[in-house]
Amino acid sequence: MIKNVTMKRFIYFFIFFLVLTLSLFYVINKLSSNTVEESLINASKGQIKYTDSIIESIIAEASLYGTRFAADNDVRFYKKQILELDDYDYQMKKNNISDRLDDVLISSQVIESIGIYWKEDDTYITTSNDATSKQLYQPINERGWYTINNSLYYFSVYPYIYPEGESSVPEYIVGVQLKTDYLKSLLLNTISGENSNAYLWINEELLWSNRKVDEKIAKVVKLNVSNNIETKILNFDYHSRSGDYYILAKYIPIIDTYLVSYTRTSDILQPLDHNRQIFVVSIAAIVIVGLYVIYMFYRYFYRNVHLLQKKFQHMEEGNYGTRITHKSKNEFSSLFNSFNGMVSKIQGLFASLKIETELRRNAELKQLQAQINPHFLYNSLFFITTVAKTAPDAVIQMSKHLAQYYRYMTKLDKDDVSLASELKLAEHYLAIMALSKQLTYQIQMPSELEDFMIKPLIIQPIVENAIQHGIEERQGAHRVSIQVERNPTGILITVADDGKGMEPQQLSLLESRINYVAASEGKRGIGLWNVNQRLKNTYSEASCLQFKNNEWGGLSVLVFIELQPEGGQQDEAVNRG
Repeated sequence: MIKNVTMKRFIYFFIFFLVLTLSLFYVINKLSSNTVEESLINASKGQIKYTDSIIESIIAEASLYGTRFAADNDVRFYKKQILELDDYDYQMKKNNISDRLDDVLISSQVIESIGIYWKEDDTYITTSNDATSKQLYQPINERGWYTINNSLYYFSVYPYIYPEGESSVPEYIVGVQLKTDYLKSLLLNTISGENSNAYLWINEELLWSNRKVDEKIAKVVKLNVSNNIETKILNFDYHSRSGDYYILAKYIPIIDTYLVSYTRTSDILQPLDHNRQIFVVSIAAIVIVGLYVIYMFYRYFYRNVHLLQKKFQHMEEGNYGTRITHKSKNEFSSLFNSFNGMVSKIQGLFASLKIETELRRNAELKQLQAQINPHFLYNSLFFITTVAKTAPDAVIQMSKHLAQYYRYMTKLDKDDVSLASELKLAEHYLAIMALSKQLTYQIQMPSELEDFMIKPLIIQPIVENAIQHGIEERQGAHRVSIQVERNPTGILITVADDGKGMEPQQLSLLESRINYVAASEGKRGIGLWNVNQRLKNTYSEASCLQFKNNEWGGLSVLVFIELQPEGGQQDEAVNRG
């Protein structure tokens, strides 16, 4: 019967049933529990804010005492008066300062002790009965809050500002120690209750509380608030076998301390457990039905979608021979048939494209071979005829280079040739030209680049262009240079001549022509356009021809071939060399 149900109706029924049931029980359970939890959290936040305000007032009070005594005139001039007063008056002055420190302890509930320490002569006045407390002041050089021996201290120094060039060691230090027991009792009186506890986590080391703090909760707090210096109240839950807790934490930046409280909600929400049990039973029933629905959904829908997705992935990987075989007749039958038909057409298109690409590449090569200037052959043969009787050695050299040149050009049937063979072709051509006219040439290439594979007839059209449109159009021009070098991103081949250079406007026009989609009309410039397009189609858009005037006054043509990163085939050939 289920097989006759359409997938759309099946999904609609499942969604309606699941949403209705879940919404009913979710609302019943959440409305009751959330109201209680929100009230508890808001009350705890109020306690946190109240306690934080008290702690801030304590911090402000201690800072005020420290600053007041650091700026007090009696304290400031105390050391100078030693030289002016006799022993009796000096002792009275010291007693006066000590009495004023004692007055602070009498009037304040939060101050444990106050001390003043002069670094120069190790003088120390304090309300503390601990004779060793002076050692706490010795390493202090800056004012601020410090945690020492499980106590909080505020140290104020004089002078506050040091003139440029003077030592930054203070003249004297005023230290104010807070009462640790008072802070612990403050937490007990303002936050801790029957189901709650609070503590201060100071400098990520000390943990102050009048009650024993749950170690697991302390670890959870450390993981959640460590390196979090926001001053807002952080709220997160903690669940364990002993019960459920909500935890609040507020950062007090001035003393690098977290004020933390945690409350066990399990006991408070115990009256709602009965409703929760009903909710759990209901959810269990929904899950059972849902699992069955999901199984049917997977069997009749998701599995087919996953299969279709997998086949599309095969297509992305280049496997256009993939097909979907199926026997069932459902909503996916026509979709699978359409997919198989689409893949068959795409496979045919790619096969046609591959053939057309090969034909285009062969046509480009044939076009380059067809561009061989017939006058070059006529002139070479005429040179042989002219000097046959007078210079037989020149005839031999001309014939040798001419034979090698045309042998290479007429038997060029490979997709890739080595850079060394391309430069050898250019050398034969330049040698032939050097026999018939005044010409000097130079070819430089690192030995490790000899086996680098490139497309054929990349360099030769540029060399011919340097002779025909550069050297032959300038009186006295006679130099050609070919230089190959490796740079961080590819291979750079520079063909330079001392012939007729080009104006900046002409260079811009030439670059525009060779980068145009179609070749310009006329024969001139077709060879450079063809080479530039082959570079871009074969390697990348970054591979191209560039032009610039050189120091000879002629033109330099730069052939850049970009190498693929992380060791493509070309990179491997270069590295092997």
